[in-house]
Amino acid sequence: MPRWAVAVLVVVGSLVVLVPIGGLAAYIYVMGENHKNLRFPSEDVTVARCALDPVSGRPVAELSVTSRATRRGTYTLTVDFQDEREEVVERVTGLVEDLAQGATGRTVVVGAGKYGQGTPRCVVYDARFASTEPSATATG
Repeated sequence: MPRWAVAVLVVVGSLVVLVPIGGLAAYIYVMGENHKNLRFPSEDVTVARCALDPVSGRPVAELSVTSRATRRGTYTLTVDFQDEREEVVERVTGLVEDLAQGATGRTVVVGAGKYGQGTPRCVVYDARFASTEPSATATG
């Protein structure tokens, strides 16, 4: 086989491998740049208190939300009550409604049943934010 044919095969083979890898690397870089300032509602939530109700024996979580959203809105919070082995005993939901930007709100969520032995762990499973302000594109 002539040398020029070997050189062409090497160049074409290299391009077949390197072009898709370069494209993938560029895609990953661009996606990282686009999402580097992405904010998640769960970052606004902290568990202020996690305990058992002394009367009913049910788990209780007090949640604090400091809104860093750009609009007024409602937070829907889902909390897992876990046992000492970090297994979910119960999952409950609470709301902090109509919270202004920069404001702090609280909610208390209580388990439906008696907890059992030990002390519960309260873990924020999910936090969702829905704006209560009308959209800027809405006409009225």
